[in-house]
Amino acid sequence: MDYNSLPDFYAALDAKYNVTNNELNSATYTNVDCNFVYSAKYARHRWFNYKEGFSPILVEKIFDEYKLNKSSVVCDPFCGAGTTLAVAKAKGMKSIGFEVNPFAAFITKAKTEDYSKADMEEFEKLLQKLSTIEIAANIELPENEYLCRIFESEMLLSQLNIRKYINELPESKPKELLFFAWICTLEECALYRKAGNGLKVKRRPPTYDKGCAFKFAMECISKKAASMIEDFSIEDNGPIPQVYVESVTTMEKNVAKNTLDLVLFSPPYANCFDYTKIYYLELWFAGFVNSTSDQKNIRMKSLRSHCHATWPERYTGFNLPELNDQIIPLLRQQKLWTNRIPDMLNGYFADIEEALRQIYDSLKNGGHCAIVVSNSAYAGIVIPTDVFLAMIAEKIGFKVQEIAVERLIITSSQQYKKTEHVRKYLRESIVKLEK
Repeated sequence: MDYNSLPDFYAALDAKYNVTNNELNSATYTNVDCNFVYSAKYARHRWFNYKEGFSPILVEKIFDEYKLNKSSVVCDPFCGAGTTLAVAKAKGMKSIGFEVNPFAAFITKAKTEDYSKADMEEFEKLLQKLSTIEIAANIELPENEYLCRIFESEMLLSQLNIRKYINELPESKPKELLFFAWICTLEECALYRKAGNGLKVKRRPPTYDKGCAFKFAMECISKKAASMIEDFSIEDNGPIPQVYVESVTTMEKNVAKNTLDLVLFSPPYANCFDYTKIYYLELWFAGFVNSTSDQKNIRMKSLRSHCHATWPERYTGFNLPELNDQIIPLLRQQKLWTNRIPDMLNGYFADIEEALRQIYDSLKNGGHCAIVVSNSAYAGIVIPTDVFLAMIAEKIGFKVQEIAVERLIITSSQQYKKTEHVRKYLRESIVKLEK
Protein backbone atom coordinates (compact mmCIF):
# COMPACT_ATOMS: atom_id res chain seq x y z
CA MET A 1 0.00 0.00 0.00
CA ASP A 2 1.14 3.55 -0.73
CA TYR A 3 0.07 6.96 0.56
CA ASN A 4 -2.26 7.64 -2.38
CA SER A 5 -4.26 4.46 -1.79
CA LEU A 6 -5.23 5.42 1.78
CA PRO A 7 -8.71 6.82 0.91
CA ASP A 8 -9.69 3.52 -0.74
CA PHE A 9 -8.18 1.56 2.17
CA TYR A 10 -10.24 3.45 4.78
CA ALA A 11 -13.40 3.29 2.67
CA ALA A 12 -13.04 -0.49 2.34
CA LEU A 13 -12.63 -0.85 6.11
CA ASP A 14 -15.75 1.23 6.79
CA ALA A 15 -17.72 -0.81 4.26
CA LYS A 16 -17.28 -3.90 6.45
CA TYR A 17 -19.25 -2.38 9.32
CA ASN A 18 -22.31 -0.31 10.10
CA VAL A 19 -20.61 3.10 10.31
CA THR A 20 -23.21 5.77 11.03
CA ASN A 21 -23.01 9.57 10.74
CA ASN A 22 -19.70 9.28 8.97
CA GLU A 23 -20.41 12.20 6.66
CA LEU A 24 -20.10 14.93 9.29
CA ASN A 25 -18.84 18.14 7.74
CA SER A 26 -17.59 20.07 10.75
CA ALA A 27 -14.81 19.47 13.25
CA THR A 28 -15.54 20.66 16.77
CA TYR A 29 -14.89 19.69 20.34
CA THR A 30 -18.19 20.83 21.80
CA ASN A 31 -21.06 19.85 19.57
CA VAL A 32 -21.81 16.42 21.03
CA ASP A 33 -22.42 14.81 24.37
CA CYS A 34 -19.21 12.81 24.58
CA ASN A 35 -17.12 15.82 25.53
CA PHE A 36 -16.33 16.24 29.22
CA VAL A 37 -17.11 19.97 29.07
CA TYR A 38 -20.75 19.07 29.78
CA SER A 39 -19.83 17.48 33.10
CA ALA A 40 -19.37 20.93 34.66
CA LYS A 41 -23.17 21.12 34.98
CA TYR A 42 -23.57 17.90 36.95
CA ALA A 43 -23.30 17.28 40.67
CA ARG A 44 -20.15 15.43 41.75
CA HIS A 45 -18.98 15.12 38.15
CA ARG A 46 -17.94 18.79 38.28
CA TRP A 47 -15.59 18.30 41.23
CA PHE A 48 -12.56 17.66 39.04
CA ASN A 49 -12.07 18.68 35.43
CA TYR A 50 -10.83 15.37 34.03
CA LYS A 51 -10.42 16.46 30.42
CA GLU A 52 -9.86 12.95 29.10
CA GLY A 53 -13.26 11.74 30.29
CA PHE A 54 -16.66 11.66 28.62
CA SER A 55 -19.85 13.26 29.87
CA PRO A 56 -22.57 11.75 32.09
CA ILE A 57 -25.04 12.61 29.30
CA LEU A 58 -23.40 10.02 27.07
CA VAL A 59 -23.41 7.41 29.85
CA GLU A 60 -27.11 7.95 30.53
CA LYS A 61 -27.94 7.64 26.82
CA ILE A 62 -26.07 4.33 26.54
CA PHE A 63 -27.72 3.02 29.73
CA ASP A 64 -31.10 3.90 28.23
CA GLU A 65 -30.22 2.38 24.86
CA TYR A 66 -29.48 -0.98 26.48
CA LYS A 67 -32.44 -0.71 28.88
CA LEU A 68 -30.40 -1.11 32.07
CA ASN A 69 -32.11 -1.12 35.45
CA LYS A 70 -31.25 -1.45 39.14
CA SER A 71 -30.50 -5.14 38.73
CA SER A 72 -27.88 -4.44 36.02
CA VAL A 73 -24.14 -4.70 36.65
CA VAL A 74 -21.88 -2.20 34.86
CA CYS A 75 -18.11 -2.12 34.48
CA ASP A 76 -15.65 0.54 33.30
CA PRO A 77 -12.20 -1.07 32.89
CA PHE A 78 -10.53 2.32 32.26
CA CYS A 79 -12.65 4.27 34.71
CA GLY A 80 -10.58 7.49 34.90
CA ALA A 81 -12.46 10.00 37.03
CA GLY A 82 -15.40 7.63 37.42
CA THR A 83 -18.11 9.11 35.22
CA THR A 84 -19.61 5.71 34.32
CA LEU A 85 -19.52 4.51 37.92
CA ALA A 86 -21.01 7.73 39.33
CA VAL A 87 -23.94 7.59 36.90
CA ALA A 88 -24.47 3.90 37.68
CA LYS A 89 -24.52 4.64 41.41
CA ALA A 90 -27.01 7.49 40.96
CA LYS A 91 -29.30 5.06 39.13
CA GLY A 92 -28.98 2.40 41.80
CA MET A 93 -26.82 -0.02 39.79
CA LYS A 94 -23.91 -2.12 40.95
CA SER A 95 -20.69 -1.05 39.20
CA ILE A 96 -17.03 -2.06 39.00
CA GLY A 97 -14.04 -0.01 37.84
CA PHE A 98 -10.36 -0.57 37.06
CA GLU A 99 -7.80 2.24 36.89
CA VAL A 100 -3.99 2.07 37.02
CA ASN A 101 -3.59 5.78 37.84
CA PRO A 102 -4.03 5.99 41.64
CA PHE A 103 -4.94 9.67 41.47
CA ALA A 104 -7.77 9.04 39.00
CA ALA A 105 -8.96 6.13 41.17
CA PHE A 106 -8.90 8.47 44.17
CA ILE A 107 -11.16 10.94 42.32
CA THR A 108 -13.57 8.13 41.48
CA LYS A 109 -13.75 6.91 45.06
CA ALA A 110 -14.29 10.44 46.42
CA LYS A 111 -17.10 11.13 43.94
CA THR A 112 -18.92 7.86 44.61
CA GLU A 113 -18.55 7.55 48.40
CA ASP A 114 -21.50 7.98 50.76
CA TYR A 115 -21.22 10.86 53.22
CA SER A 116 -23.35 11.66 56.25
CA LYS A 117 -24.53 15.02 57.52
CA ALA A 118 -21.98 14.67 60.32
CA ASP A 119 -19.23 14.13 57.71
CA MET A 120 -20.25 17.37 56.02
CA GLU A 121 -20.26 19.32 59.23
CA GLU A 122 -16.81 18.04 60.17
CA PHE A 123 -15.56 18.77 56.66
CA GLU A 124 -16.57 22.41 57.06
CA LYS A 125 -14.85 22.58 60.47
CA LEU A 126 -11.61 21.19 59.05
CA LEU A 127 -11.80 23.67 56.19
CA GLN A 128 -12.15 26.53 58.68
CA LYS A 129 -9.20 25.26 60.74
CA LEU A 130 -7.07 25.00 57.61
CA SER A 131 -7.68 28.67 56.84
CA THR A 132 -6.07 29.65 60.17
CA ILE A 133 -2.81 27.68 60.02
CA GLU A 134 0.55 29.41 60.31
CA ILE A 135 2.75 29.11 57.22
CA ALA A 136 6.11 27.72 58.32
CA ALA A 137 9.04 28.98 56.27
CA ASN A 138 11.36 26.15 57.29
CA ILE A 139 9.37 23.34 55.68
CA GLU A 140 11.41 20.89 53.61
CA LEU A 141 11.31 21.63 49.89
CA PRO A 142 11.06 18.79 47.35
CA GLU A 143 14.31 17.71 45.70
CA ASN A 144 12.68 18.10 42.32
CA GLU A 145 13.44 21.07 40.06
CA TYR A 146 10.40 20.32 37.91
CA LEU A 147 8.01 20.63 40.86
CA CYS A 148 9.75 23.73 42.17
CA ARG A 149 9.12 25.45 38.81
CA ILE A 150 5.42 24.67 38.82
CA PHE A 151 4.65 27.13 41.62
CA GLU A 152 5.93 30.59 42.45
CA SER A 153 8.09 30.23 45.59
CA GLU A 154 5.56 31.72 48.03
CA MET A 155 2.77 29.55 46.59
CA LEU A 156 4.94 26.43 46.76
CA LEU A 157 5.59 27.11 50.45
CA SER A 158 1.84 27.54 51.03
CA GLN A 159 0.97 24.30 49.21
CA LEU A 160 3.55 22.30 51.14
CA ASN A 161 2.19 23.64 54.43
CA ILE A 162 -1.36 22.78 53.40
CA ARG A 163 -0.27 19.26 52.51
CA LYS A 164 1.53 18.83 55.83
CA TYR A 165 -1.51 20.01 57.80
CA ILE A 166 -3.92 17.68 55.99
CA ASN A 167 -1.60 14.67 56.12
CA GLU A 168 -1.29 14.99 59.90
CA LEU A 169 -5.06 14.86 60.44
CA PRO A 170 -6.49 11.54 61.70
CA GLU A 171 -7.98 9.36 58.99
CA SER A 172 -11.65 10.06 58.31
CA LYS A 173 -14.06 10.78 55.46
CA PRO A 174 -14.00 14.54 56.24
CA LYS A 175 -10.20 14.48 55.98
CA GLU A 176 -10.46 12.73 52.59
CA LEU A 177 -12.90 15.40 51.42
CA LEU A 178 -10.57 18.20 52.49
CA PHE A 179 -7.67 16.45 50.80
CA PHE A 180 -9.75 16.10 47.66
CA ALA A 181 -10.85 19.76 47.65
CA TRP A 182 -7.23 20.84 47.99
CA ILE A 183 -5.73 18.49 45.42
CA CYS A 184 -8.35 19.54 42.84
CA THR A 185 -7.16 23.17 43.05
CA LEU A 186 -3.42 22.66 42.55
CA GLU A 187 -3.46 23.48 38.84
CA GLU A 188 -5.48 26.65 39.52
CA CYS A 189 -2.70 27.91 41.79
CA ALA A 190 0.18 26.81 39.55
CA LEU A 191 2.22 28.58 36.91
CA TYR A 192 1.57 25.64 34.57
CA ARG A 193 -1.56 24.12 33.06
CA LYS A 194 -2.39 20.77 31.52
CA ALA A 195 -1.99 20.96 27.78
CA GLY A 196 -1.47 18.09 25.38
CA ASN A 197 1.04 15.61 26.72
CA GLY A 198 2.04 17.31 29.95
CA LEU A 199 2.17 20.69 31.66
CA LYS A 200 2.82 23.99 29.88
CA VAL A 201 3.42 27.52 31.15
CA LYS A 202 0.22 29.50 31.58
CA ARG A 203 -0.18 32.63 29.51
CA ARG A 204 -2.10 34.11 32.43
CA PRO A 205 -0.64 32.86 35.72
CA PRO A 206 -2.55 33.34 38.99
CA THR A 207 -2.25 36.85 40.40
CA TYR A 208 -2.14 37.77 44.07
CA ASP A 209 -0.34 40.37 46.19
CA LYS A 210 2.94 39.53 47.87
CA GLY A 211 2.27 37.70 51.09
CA CYS A 212 -1.17 36.57 49.90
CA ALA A 213 -0.38 33.25 48.23
CA PHE A 214 -1.94 31.23 51.04
CA LYS A 215 -5.04 33.43 50.97
CA PHE A 216 -5.39 32.83 47.22
CA ALA A 217 -4.97 29.07 47.69
CA MET A 218 -7.63 29.06 50.42
CA GLU A 219 -10.04 30.97 48.22
CA CYS A 220 -9.65 28.28 45.56
CA ILE A 221 -10.12 25.46 48.08
CA SER A 222 -13.14 27.15 49.69
CA LYS A 223 -14.80 27.63 46.31
CA LYS A 224 -14.26 23.96 45.46
CA ALA A 225 -15.53 22.90 48.89
CA ALA A 226 -18.66 25.02 48.45
CA SER A 227 -19.60 23.20 45.23
CA MET A 228 -18.97 19.84 46.92
CA ILE A 229 -21.14 20.74 49.93
CA GLU A 230 -23.91 21.93 47.60
CA ASP A 231 -23.88 18.59 45.76
CA PHE A 232 -24.36 16.53 48.90
CA SER A 233 -27.98 17.67 49.08
CA ILE A 234 -28.72 15.59 45.97
CA GLU A 235 -30.04 12.09 46.67
CA ASP A 236 -27.56 9.36 45.69
CA ASN A 237 -28.22 6.10 47.50
CA GLY A 238 -26.98 3.52 45.03
CA PRO A 239 -24.34 0.90 45.90
CA ILE A 240 -20.79 2.21 46.22
CA PRO A 241 -18.73 1.03 43.22
CA GLN A 242 -15.93 -1.46 43.63
CA VAL A 243 -12.79 0.28 42.33
CA TYR A 244 -9.58 -1.67 41.69
CA VAL A 245 -6.37 0.33 41.39
CA GLU A 246 -5.17 -2.21 38.89
CA SER A 247 -4.99 -2.87 35.17
CA VAL A 248 -8.00 -4.19 33.28
CA THR A 249 -5.87 -7.25 32.63
CA THR A 250 -6.66 -8.33 36.21
CA MET A 251 -10.38 -8.48 35.42
CA GLU A 252 -10.41 -12.27 35.20
CA LYS A 253 -9.35 -12.60 38.85
CA ASN A 254 -11.65 -9.84 40.15
CA VAL A 255 -14.85 -10.27 38.13
CA ALA A 256 -16.69 -13.57 37.73
CA LYS A 257 -17.39 -14.81 34.21
CA ASN A 258 -20.76 -14.09 32.62
CA THR A 259 -21.82 -11.53 35.25
CA LEU A 260 -21.73 -8.11 33.55
CA ASP A 261 -24.60 -6.53 31.63
CA LEU A 262 -22.61 -3.66 30.15
CA VAL A 263 -18.97 -2.69 29.83
CA LEU A 264 -18.61 0.98 28.92
CA PHE A 265 -15.23 2.65 28.64
CA SER A 266 -12.94 5.03 26.85
CA PRO A 267 -9.37 3.74 26.74
CA PRO A 268 -6.37 6.06 26.43
CA TYR A 269 -6.17 7.01 22.77
CA ALA A 270 -3.22 5.99 20.61
CA ASN A 271 -1.91 9.56 20.62
CA CYS A 272 1.41 9.19 22.47
CA PHE A 273 0.07 10.94 25.58
CA ASP A 274 1.71 9.84 28.84
CA TYR A 275 -0.95 10.31 31.53
CA THR A 276 1.54 9.80 34.35
CA LYS A 277 3.25 12.92 33.01
CA ILE A 278 0.03 14.90 32.52
CA TYR A 279 -1.03 14.23 36.12
CA TYR A 280 2.41 14.26 37.70
CA LEU A 281 1.57 17.37 39.73
CA GLU A 282 -1.37 15.69 41.45
CA LEU A 283 0.37 12.32 41.70
CA TRP A 284 3.33 13.82 43.56
CA PHE A 285 1.51 16.22 45.87
CA ALA A 286 -1.03 13.54 46.75
CA GLY A 287 1.80 11.19 47.67
CA PHE A 288 1.07 8.57 45.04
CA VAL A 289 4.57 8.95 43.56
CA ASN A 290 7.75 10.06 45.29
CA SER A 291 10.23 9.44 42.48
CA THR A 292 10.55 8.89 38.76
CA SER A 293 10.77 5.18 39.56
CA ASP A 294 7.30 5.29 41.13
CA GLN A 295 6.01 7.12 38.06
CA LYS A 296 7.55 4.49 35.77
CA ASN A 297 5.91 1.67 37.72
CA ILE A 298 2.48 3.18 37.04
CA ARG A 299 3.36 3.80 33.42
CA MET A 300 4.44 0.18 32.94
CA LYS A 301 1.01 -1.04 34.02
CA SER A 302 -0.81 1.25 31.62
CA LEU A 303 -2.10 0.68 28.14
CA ARG A 304 0.75 1.10 25.64
CA SER A 305 -0.65 4.32 24.19
CA HIS A 306 2.51 6.44 24.27
CA CYS A 307 6.18 6.30 23.31
CA HIS A 308 7.81 7.51 26.48
CA ALA A 309 8.66 4.16 27.97
CA THR A 310 9.57 0.66 26.95
CA TRP A 311 7.74 -2.42 28.17
CA PRO A 312 8.72 -6.03 28.57
CA GLU A 313 7.21 -8.23 25.93
CA ARG A 314 3.58 -9.00 26.72
CA TYR A 315 0.69 -10.45 24.77
CA THR A 316 2.99 -11.76 22.06
CA GLY A 317 1.52 -13.24 18.93
CA PHE A 318 -0.80 -10.33 18.21
CA ASN A 319 -1.42 -9.77 14.54
CA LEU A 320 -3.95 -7.67 12.68
CA PRO A 321 -3.03 -7.77 8.98
CA GLU A 322 -4.60 -4.40 8.20
CA LEU A 323 -2.35 -2.87 10.87
CA ASN A 324 0.78 -5.01 10.70
CA ASP A 325 0.92 -5.53 6.93
CA GLN A 326 -0.56 -2.23 5.71
CA ILE A 327 -0.40 0.72 8.11
CA ILE A 328 2.81 -0.02 10.02
CA PRO A 329 5.00 -0.66 6.91
CA LEU A 330 3.71 2.59 5.43
CA LEU A 331 4.48 4.45 8.66
CA ARG A 332 8.04 3.10 8.69
CA GLN A 333 8.57 4.76 5.31
CA GLN A 334 7.67 8.19 6.72
CA LYS A 335 9.71 10.73 8.64
CA LEU A 336 8.24 10.38 12.13
CA TRP A 337 9.11 12.42 15.20
CA THR A 338 10.09 9.14 16.87
CA ASN A 339 10.70 5.71 15.34
CA ARG A 340 8.90 4.17 18.34
CA ILE A 341 5.46 5.00 16.95
CA PRO A 342 4.99 1.76 14.93
CA ASP A 343 5.95 -0.36 17.94
CA MET A 344 3.70 1.73 20.17
CA LEU A 345 0.73 1.08 17.88
CA ASN A 346 1.37 -2.65 17.81
CA GLY A 347 1.62 -2.71 21.61
CA TYR A 348 -1.52 -0.57 21.95
CA PHE A 349 -3.71 -2.88 19.91
CA ALA A 350 -2.18 -5.99 21.51
CA ASP A 351 -3.14 -4.59 24.93
CA ILE A 352 -6.63 -3.72 23.66
CA GLU A 353 -7.05 -7.30 22.40
CA GLU A 354 -6.12 -8.73 25.80
CA ALA A 355 -8.54 -6.31 27.52
CA LEU A 356 -11.37 -7.25 25.14
CA ARG A 357 -10.75 -10.98 25.73
CA GLN A 358 -11.26 -10.53 29.46
CA ILE A 359 -14.24 -8.22 28.92
CA TYR A 360 -15.84 -10.82 26.65
CA ASP A 361 -15.47 -13.53 29.30
CA SER A 362 -16.93 -11.27 32.01
CA LEU A 363 -20.04 -10.29 30.02
CA LYS A 364 -23.30 -12.21 30.16
CA ASN A 365 -24.48 -13.78 26.93
CA GLY A 366 -26.38 -10.99 25.21
CA GLY A 367 -24.41 -8.39 27.21
CA HIS A 368 -22.98 -5.31 25.54
CA CYS A 369 -19.73 -3.40 25.33
CA ALA A 370 -19.50 0.25 24.22
CA ILE A 371 -16.10 1.83 23.55
CA VAL A 372 -15.60 5.57 23.11
CA VAL A 373 -12.44 6.02 21.09
CA SER A 374 -10.75 8.50 18.80
CA ASN A 375 -8.71 7.88 15.68
CA SER A 376 -5.26 9.47 15.49
CA ALA A 377 -2.81 10.44 12.75
CA TYR A 378 0.93 10.31 12.17
CA ALA A 379 2.69 11.76 9.10
CA GLY A 380 -0.67 12.26 7.43
CA ILE A 381 -1.67 8.62 7.96
CA VAL A 382 -4.89 8.14 9.94
CA ILE A 383 -4.91 5.24 12.39
CA PRO A 384 -8.52 3.94 12.11
CA THR A 385 -8.70 2.89 15.75
CA ASP A 386 -12.48 2.51 15.83
CA VAL A 387 -12.52 0.02 12.93
CA PHE A 388 -9.43 -1.82 14.20
CA LEU A 389 -11.13 -2.26 17.60
CA ALA A 390 -14.20 -3.63 15.84
CA MET A 391 -12.05 -6.09 13.88
CA ILE A 392 -10.23 -7.26 17.03
CA ALA A 393 -13.54 -7.63 18.90
CA GLU A 394 -15.02 -9.65 16.04
CA LYS A 395 -12.02 -11.97 16.09
CA ILE A 396 -12.63 -12.60 19.82
CA GLY A 397 -16.29 -13.45 19.28
CA PHE A 398 -18.18 -10.16 19.62
CA LYS A 399 -20.89 -9.12 17.19
CA VAL A 400 -20.22 -5.56 15.96
CA GLN A 401 -23.53 -3.73 16.13
CA GLU A 402 -22.44 -0.28 15.02
CA ILE A 403 -19.60 2.22 14.83
CA ALA A 404 -21.40 5.46 15.71
CA VAL A 405 -19.33 8.47 14.69
CA GLU A 406 -19.93 11.23 17.26
CA ARG A 407 -17.76 14.02 15.90
CA LEU A 408 -14.87 14.91 13.68
CA ILE A 409 -11.73 15.84 15.57
CA ILE A 410 -9.03 18.44 15.17
CA THR A 411 -5.42 17.35 15.35
CA SER A 412 -2.34 19.57 15.30
CA SER A 413 -2.31 22.08 12.45
CA GLN A 414 0.55 20.17 10.85
CA GLN A 415 -1.32 16.83 10.91
CA TYR A 416 -4.59 18.46 9.92
CA LYS A 417 -3.02 19.81 6.73
CA LYS A 418 -1.36 16.49 5.87
CA THR A 419 -4.60 14.54 6.28
CA GLU A 420 -6.72 16.79 4.04
CA HIS A 421 -7.55 13.94 1.61
CA VAL A 422 -8.67 11.57 4.41
CA ARG A 423 -9.91 14.11 6.96
CA LYS A 424 -13.35 12.56 7.41
CA TYR A 425 -11.64 9.56 9.04
CA LEU A 426 -10.26 11.78 11.83
CA ARG A 427 -13.16 11.13 14.15
CA GLU A 428 -14.32 10.11 17.60
CA SER A 429 -16.70 7.17 17.65
CA ILE A 430 -18.56 4.73 19.86
CA VAL A 431 -17.88 1.12 18.93
CA LYS A 432 -20.93 -0.90 20.02
CA LEU A 433 -20.50 -4.65 20.56
CA GLU A 434 -22.69 -7.54 21.69
CA LYS A 435 -21.65 -10.89 23.14
